[in-house]
Amino acid sequence: MVARQQSGFEGEDGIRTRSNILGKDGVRNGVTASASTPAVDGVGPNAVGGGIMLNVGRKWQVMQDDLVETDEKGCETEAAVVQEMRKACALEDKRYDNGHKYKNRLNRKRLGGLAEKEFVPRNSLLTDLCEIKHIQTIYNIVIAILLVLFIHTAVYDLVVAGKLNLGIDLIQWNFQGLTTSFFIWLLMFTTTVLLFYCFKVWAVQRTLWAQNCLSRRCWDYGWLVLLVVYQTAFLCVLPIKIMEIFVPPASSLALLFEQIRFMMKSHAFVRSNVPRALAYKPHQSGDSQELALCPGFSKFLYFLFAPTLVYKDEYPRTKGIRWAFVVRNFMEVIGCIFYAAFIFERFLLPMYRDFGLPYHQNMPLRKMLVVGVFGSMIPGTFILVLAFYCLLHAWMNAFAELMHFADRTFYKDWWTASSQATYHRLWNIVVHDWLYRYVYRDFSEVLAPGKRSCQALVVFLISAIFHEYVLAFTFRFFYPMLFVGFVGSGGPSFGFLCASVVDVFRSFNVETTRLKM
Repeated sequence: MVARQQSGFEGEDGIRTRSNILGKDGVRNGVTASASTPAVDGVGPNAVGGGIMLNVGRKWQVMQDDLVETDEKGCETEAAVVQEMRKACALEDKRYDNGHKYKNRLNRKRLGGLAEKEFVPRNSLLTDLCEIKHIQTIYNIVIAILLVLFIHTAVYDLVVAGKLNLGIDLIQWNFQGLTTSFFIWLLMFTTTVLLFYCFKVWAVQRTLWAQNCLSRRCWDYGWLVLLVVYQTAFLCVLPIKIMEIFVPPASSLALLFEQIRFMMKSHAFVRSNVPRALAYKPHQSGDSQELALCPGFSKFLYFLFAPTLVYKDEYPRTKGIRWAFVVRNFMEVIGCIFYAAFIFERFLLPMYRDFGLPYHQNMPLRKMLVVGVFGSMIPGTFILVLAFYCLLHAWMNAFAELMHFADRTFYKDWWTASSQATYHRLWNIVVHDWLYRYVYRDFSEVLAPGKRSCQALVVFLISAIFHEYVLAFTFRFFYPMLFVGFVGSGGPSFGFLCASVVDVFRSFNVETTRLKM
């Protein structure tokens, strides 16, 4: 075939035109030709156009194949991501039981008993959720909002009032007298440690008598009476001392929490080890650990500081201590305390500072009460969330890390609860496990078998009474509406509580001023 050397030429009409001619190798060679240019070596204009379309079609097919391949790869990647998310969700549902059932309990129905608490290594729910970027973003947004609110209040106080009022004075007032509070705590801790040695004396001495002799029965019942007297005295002495001496609300609340914690741990230790002491047979050799006479003091001491109220000889442990994790949680505890005081100082105290006073009644008392209660709901609910995060997440996780305690299920997803009963079961797993193990199960298996309504009522009454006990001696007033609030709506009840607490703070300030004078 004769190849043209010139890149273009004029046609019969004098107009320069371009044509793409396919050579033998299929490569287009651009030349300039006239519309009337004759065929070159048998290649006419129709053949040239067909070659162009064929090449364009090939390229279009290659592009379509690339798009299909890319789409298939994207679908495969999407399917893999969805599969991983489903596996993760299934794992979370298994670990956290969908927030409804205790699947972390050993099934004992075939043994004729209720389920048993099982400790397994796992993180707290919020710890795992914060590993997700989207949840971490929400956490960062909340922190940013709090910082902006804090800065806004600081600037407003400096510009308008000329001084800062961020709740620091309220914190100092609430935690004064820490030395007295520490000595009271040390006394409670010492008496709890003495309980271990008393239990050991009882367990060892009873083996000196025959199994069914009268002396052994008197020994057992005598120590039972002493245990009841000890628990009663332990419960009554502290509130009497709190009422005699001036202990601010925050210090009183901490002491009362520690008092109830020691009582619950003492009962758990005795209740868990009495059956083993009763089943112990000294003449047998090679007794298993389950039939040992009394556990070692190190196990009891570890149980006193472990973040659980259910006694076991062994718990799942972590290998080391993540000190950065501990410091972060303690810093969050301090931050929650500061923000709670800030909310009281900024939103609640101004609302009730002159509440009910005769010279400051711009509206009827009834209207002031309604406005105050509903105005306290949002800051009161926020304080409730701060208290949850401070105690059940940050504080518990910090001590669990220090104690190498691996089971961090201190709460479940209570924010997804659709009923009040479910909310109370998921809010505080630590206390709920104790109530289930040492109250509900004992009533079910020993005292009132088969009467589930009676067992649930007893659990509710014990929980409500001790909540009322703590609040009554912390704020120096008896407020039975909180007792009713456990089965009713929590919002108005917490609004009433905030109103009463502010009134208590005001009375405490008056008393403190009088004592200083």
